[in-house]
Formats: sequence, structure tokens, C-alpha cells
Amino acid sequence: MKKFISYCTIYVLVVHHPVSAAESNWALTPIINYSSDSDGLTITKLNLGLLPGFDTVNKFQGLEWQTQKYQQNNTTINGQGLNYTWQSTDVLTGMGHSLRAGLNQIDSSKTTLILDWNYNKAQNDFLNWGVTFNRDWVDSIPALQDRTHYDLVGGNLDLLLHPRVTLVGALSQTYFSDNRHRSQQRIRTIWDAWPDQGITLQWSYKHQQGETVANPSYFNPSELNESIGIVGWRKRLQSWQYYVRLGGGTQSVDSQPSSPTRMAEVQVSSAPKNKGYYKVRLGYSETYGINGPGYSYRYADLQYIWPLGR
Repeated sequence: MKKFISYCTIYVLVVHHPVSAAESNWALTPIINYSSDSDGLTITKLNLGLLPGFDTVNKFQGLEWQTQKYQQNNTTINGQGLNYTWQSTDVLTGMGHSLRAGLNQIDSSKTTLILDWNYNKAQNDFLNWGVTFNRDWVDSIPALQDRTHYDLVGGNLDLLLHPRVTLVGALSQTYFSDNRHRSQQRIRTIWDAWPDQGITLQWSYKHQQGETVANPSYFNPSELNESIGIVGWRKRLQSWQYYVRLGGGTQSVDSQPSSPTRMAEVQVSSAPKNKGYYKVRLGYSETYGINGPGYSYRYADLQYIWPLGR
């Protein structure tokens, strides 16, 4: 960790060389992530970023200090880390690169590399594709006590079948550090039903294969199937953008009877501009969990980018 901090300090000095300072701004970006579930687990993550390579809210690079707290019943696990963050995406399409990489330590005893990399490209007017790689801790108390992390690699294709109909396919493979694995396949159709009102109708299907073990430390069933219908609404009012999704369907796990699944998400963000950027996201889902059906999960994310000028 000390070596990584030293490296990042040198990085800041190099990036903000007097020559670079004339070409880019600085910015601060606090990010708060909070989640809780019906099993009693709460997770709080706080990131504070310093961006000496800030251009716009979609194009920046810098360093980010992170601290996190996991709490369930009488057990608490703390963590901290330092990340390099970089993003260069198109403000309208979202195509481009994003990267967060660093070292994260939990309870001052175990350190692992954290990585979140995404690349998306518009191949032509009808086809977009993307790849992703993610590495992080498994977010459950027993898994954290066992120092379990995962590596996920995946890809997606977005095909425009009609000016108002898009087909999305995605594949991913997850490898856990305890030698277990998970594969997942998704397909989603999006119908731009009422474009003037910003309303879409969506259908999503997920098939997942994993490994069921006795007394699992995290949810990874042998087989999971999910079918869900979603209504989406997106609107821009003045300088604010609003996005809402509501969905419901069914989910089956292994040989258990099907159970209902529900989801809801609301996101409000300011229009990208140099005077600052805000994003708030709230969500809720009800699915099958490690203790059976009826597992619920709630989350809240807050981000603010504060440009400091040249």
C-alpha cells in the first residue's frame, strides 16, 4: 500500500506539470454509495477524488481515496484503498473508455487489486459492442472474513433492429478466489414506445449457472432463470435529466418453485457542464436470495463533480 501511495503521488506531480496545467482544470468529486438488504447487511462506501486532468464530466483522470464499512448484526469489517480513475466517453452516446484501478485493504490484513474497466464502441449506425472487466471483494460478511474476491469478464452487443427497437445481448464469466465460478447470459429488448414522452417498454431474460454448496458464504446457485418486464421513462427538464424504471417478473432457482421478482430505480442528474455535476440514484429490488425468496436490496448513490478552475 505504501508503494502504491508513493506511485500515485508521483503521478499527480507528473500529470499536473506546468505544461499540463495550462491545458486542463482541476476538480474534486465526492461519491457516496450506501446499500442495505433484508439479511441485515449494510454497506457504506465513500470515495473522494482529486482530478488534476479534468476536462468535462465525461473526460477526466485523477486519484481517488476510498473507505468502506460492512456491518451485519454485531460484525463490522472496514476497508480502505487508493484508486486511479480515468474516463473518456461521449456525452450523448456513452461510447468510450472508463477505468478505475487501485489497491484495497480490509481490516488491515488483506490487500487486493481492484479493477473496473469498460470499453464501448459504435461499430456502425446499427451495431454497438462493449467489453468489461471487474475485480473486487465479494460483498458478504462470511466472504469478506474468508478474504474472497472475484474476477468478472464480459461483453455485450447492441443491435438496432428498427429505429425504435433495440436488441441487447450480454455474456459474462465470473471466477471467485475460492475456486468457484459463475456464468451468465442476458438478452433484452427495448421498444421506444412513446418517444415524445420518453417512455420505453423492455423485456429482460437472464440465465445463470453457478455452484451450490452447503453453508454458502455468498449467493451462487447452480441454476437461475429470470424473466422481467420493465417500463422506463426518461426526460430532460430544463438543466436536469430524470430516469425512472419499474419492473416485475418471475425467477426460478435450482429446483425451487418460481417466485416473484420486482425492481424500481430512480436517477436524477444535472446536465453535463463546467459549473458542476450532480447525480443521485435510488433503487430497490426483490429477488431470490441465499435464504430463499423474498430477499430485498436497497441502494442509494450520490456523486458531485466540483470543477476548481485552471
